Amino acid sequence: MIREDYKWLTDVYVAHRGLHDNNSDAPENSIPAFKLAAANGYGIETDVQMSKDGVLVVFHDDTLARMTGASGKLCDFTFEQLRELRLLNTDCQIPTFDEFLEAAAGVNLIVEIKTHSDIGEVEQKVYDALKNYKGNYCIESFNPFIVRWYKVHAPKVIRGQLSCDYEGAPFSKFKKWILRELKLCKWNGSQFIAYDAETIRNNKAVKRFGKKIPIICWTIKSQAQHDGLRGCYDNMIFDSFTPLRDDLNRN
Repeated sequence: MIREDYKWLTDVYVAHRGLHDNNSDAPENSIPAFKLAAANGYGIETDVQMSKDGVLVVFHDDTLARMTGASGKLCDFTFEQLRELRLLNTDCQIPTFDEFLEAAAGVNLIVEIKTHSDIGEVEQKVYDALKNYKGNYCIESFNPFIVRWYKVHAPKVIRGQLSCDYEGAPFSKFKKWILRELKLCKWNGSQFIAYDAETIRNNKAVKRFGKKIPIICWTIKSQAQHDGLRGCYDNMIFDSFTPLRDDLNRN
């Protein structure tokens, strides 16, 4: 039985980086993509990290090349420098986290905090910004220590562990096992698990946690994939297709 205060996590499908199309005027993690998701009644998953001069911005990659054509890591640019860039040949700028919250307009949010060093400053700034949001929200991260920060410093914020099978990751076998098998999730107080669609079906740790807390699957890329994995999770983060809207009809 999913706790009532977590139940919103399972009620409405979640648009990955907004309702985006990287071949349109609404690329991923852009204000138009967030507004489209909100207008269509979806929740929004997004990514937050910090500029060199301490401004929270919404952007997925560590580096700028794929989405802007610029060279270098986002964290090495000031906010003013980032604002000069455009997303995928559109007029869209990299949004601030506050601009994202305004565009989201009260829909359910899953906020991924990207892995970084010196845990604390980003987490506090995200927490402070979310306090005034007029809707449901939670945070997630691949970094178990970021999730732990919220358990210790902001325990009322719903928090979840992101994970996958870590095949090909530059980690030791032991570290991959720890992360893949969710061994730190009790320690960091995870209240949901967000797991990769490619390997969710065969992960026994996900099944064990799924008896007590919500399981969210990322990223579902088609209706067929959703239908085939439906029994493995309580909700999905999706992109690349328009899901059939049976999410709003669940009991």
